Amino acid sequence: MFVKLKTYLVLMTKSLIGRLSLLFLSLTFMFLSSLNLYIGSKLPDERTIRDIELQIPLKIFSSDAKLIGEFGEKRRTALNFDEIPTHYVHAVLAAEDDNFFSHSGVSYTGLARSLYRLLVSGRIQGGGSTITMQVAGNYLTSRDVSLFRKVKDIFLAYRLEETYSKEEIFEFYVNRIFFGNRAYGIAAASEVYYGRPLSELNLAQWAMIAALPKAPSSMNPLVNPRRALVRRNWILERMLELGFIHSEQFRLAIDAPLTANYYGLVSEVEAPYVAEEVRRYMIQEYGLKAYSEGLEVFTTIDSKFQNQASRSVSLGLEDYDKRHGFREPENIFEVFPEGFFDQPKNVKQTNIENSLKRDDEDLLDTESTLLDVLDYLDKFTENKNRFLGVVTKVETNLEFLTKAGDILEIPWIEKYNWARPYINENRRGARPRSFEDILNLGDIIWLKQDALTQNIELTQIPDAQSALISLDPQSGAILALVGGYDFFLSKFNRAEQASPLLGSNFKPFLYAAAFSDKFTPSSLINDAPIIFDDEALEERWRPRNASGKFFGPTRLREGLIQSRNLVSVRLLRELGIEKVRSYSEKFGFDKQRLPADLSLSLGTASLNPLSNASAYSVFASGGKRVEPYLIKKITDRSGKILFEKQVENPEQVIDPRVAFLVNDILKEAATRGTAKKVSELQRTDFAGKTGTTNKAESTWFTGYNDHIVTSVWVGFDQPKSLGDREFGSSIALPIWLNYKKEIIDNVPISQTLPPEGLSIIKIDKDSGEKARPDSNNVMFEYFLEENMPN
Repeated sequence: MFVKLKTYLVLMTKSLIGRLSLLFLSLTFMFLSSLNLYIGSKLPDERTIRDIELQIPLKIFSSDAKLIGEFGEKRRTALNFDEIPTHYVHAVLAAEDDNFFSHSGVSYTGLARSLYRLLVSGRIQGGGSTITMQVAGNYLTSRDVSLFRKVKDIFLAYRLEETYSKEEIFEFYVNRIFFGNRAYGIAAASEVYYGRPLSELNLAQWAMIAALPKAPSSMNPLVNPRRALVRRNWILERMLELGFIHSEQFRLAIDAPLTANYYGLVSEVEAPYVAEEVRRYMIQEYGLKAYSEGLEVFTTIDSKFQNQASRSVSLGLEDYDKRHGFREPENIFEVFPEGFFDQPKNVKQTNIENSLKRDDEDLLDTESTLLDVLDYLDKFTENKNRFLGVVTKVETNLEFLTKAGDILEIPWIEKYNWARPYINENRRGARPRSFEDILNLGDIIWLKQDALTQNIELTQIPDAQSALISLDPQSGAILALVGGYDFFLSKFNRAEQASPLLGSNFKPFLYAAAFSDKFTPSSLINDAPIIFDDEALEERWRPRNASGKFFGPTRLREGLIQSRNLVSVRLLRELGIEKVRSYSEKFGFDKQRLPADLSLSLGTASLNPLSNASAYSVFASGGKRVEPYLIKKITDRSGKILFEKQVENPEQVIDPRVAFLVNDILKEAATRGTAKKVSELQRTDFAGKTGTTNKAESTWFTGYNDHIVTSVWVGFDQPKSLGDREFGSSIALPIWLNYKKEIIDNVPISQTLPPEGLSIIKIDKDSGEKARPDSNNVMFEYFLEENMPN
């Protein structure tokens, strides 16, 4: 009885398990079928790969046909599989997917590794993709790192394997993948890095190119030669292990030095802000095809002016920065493995090289390695003269680790006396005597290398920013444009996008309004203390001169030359605020954005440097207003002109006599006033005006003659004081002067004659009235004929 019951229960159990198993298999099949249908509806047609065309990038040139920049993917003719050297094929397989020719498009071991990393780290990471899956991702799906994207790549990889041969898939991969330096595809990479076709390279060079797709920036031989060499040698070792090369080939290749160089088109003009402005315009006008149709844009930029403008802005900001001391660096001591700083230099270097040899796909997020440090440094942008380091030892010499993985040393020199610790914009700490006075282990520092001597020195990146704009006042052509210290650190174009306060740079517009009314350069305004209870202002206002002194009755000429604040305030009050706001519109100001109170006299109006230069061009052109422009001509790949700028006759917006009076006064300011440093040019045809706002939060200098107007602004992106002893004459003017000294031979001398309707009369300097025969303190002054003194 019991035996029969037991047998019955066993049969029932087996039947239940069987039914549950069948149900599970059915549900699994239904789920996978539904998933396949859903994802299939989201997948692009794999046959569209054949329709993807090679592209010709957008090129931007200066007015003298020198390359400013390129945008778009740089590609050459696609190679067929039988045109690709066997050693390069093997190098790619060793680097990316050694089972490529035997699997069905997906590596289950790679996916298992990725799943394990997901479970351990809790987030989706790269890795585990076969060449076929990478083709799917590069051509047909997005490049984001997500679980859904990975699943789509898997399904699409199977489709690709069904549609194309392995050789065709390999072609798709190597002809599309990114190799850094805007090179897409192996043909482009070979030309960019070695200047020769792929077939003419050697084994070491093929391995180097195969190493690039994994990390085109951080393992680039032009940027990080040590990391690139480690990656290349790892690939050669893999090729030896897989039997792709024999030991003699391996020995010769691994001993070969890095020979990569940059053979692509090199920008001849330092104008990244210009290039970005043109790029945005081209995308707006022509859409994304602007990147691929071979369009060429010729700008108004003068290459010599532009290059010097960039240098002058950099030098000026660096000089200001050093005057205010050494700021405390960011510290990443905790990112380094424990005990690293206690090791000798050679052991540190060995540990770094060993870390670089590890395949980071095999590392977990929970592991802290030296790669974390190098990856962190990769976030910072370097250039050919300035690079990053992390302090690894502080003694007589300073030892530091570069983002390329090198450990270098520099000695302390007296030149570092500038590095007194920054306290605030007006105070610095004691003069340092060694690196130990200013640096700690783990500090991130900036260094620069002298192009001639190759000596390396400690430096820092300026916090302050600047913009410079030069234009032709007769046509509006922009001759030079610098939007900041370094475009690659900040793409914000301050020449056009910022709106800092003008300070005293606004005063010429106030004086022009006065001269167009009843006032003359000899009119007297009392330079004396005054307190205003202006309803438009929040509190009682006590304006003062920058010197803190007052000079009594002052002629307007002298008031503008010396930039006397009290003279400007009283002049605005007598003239009328609304009259000045309306008159300012003639220069391009938006009346609605101009303050409707007496603070307008001291430059509380905001304007970007380009608009400010355009406003000053009204004076330089004899009262005519021009519209600034940057693009002269656009051509297609065949040279056909698609657009050409037609310069129209500018509109006369103010009385040419008024423009002449302002110019004459500002020329004198450039010899004995606030802009007297301009006299170092040993030219008398330049006029100029400084500008400094309250607390020196914004400083300016705008100088010009009939042929060029240049406006320079210096300040912080988040307004704060530049220092109590800083003015437009101490920061902005030196940048302008450094720029002009280098281009002065290319700027014609102005020879402007007084326009009709002006008279010149001898006046008494003290009274401003027509001189009497017995007057001793006299000078000649210009007057509009209708405003002649009696």
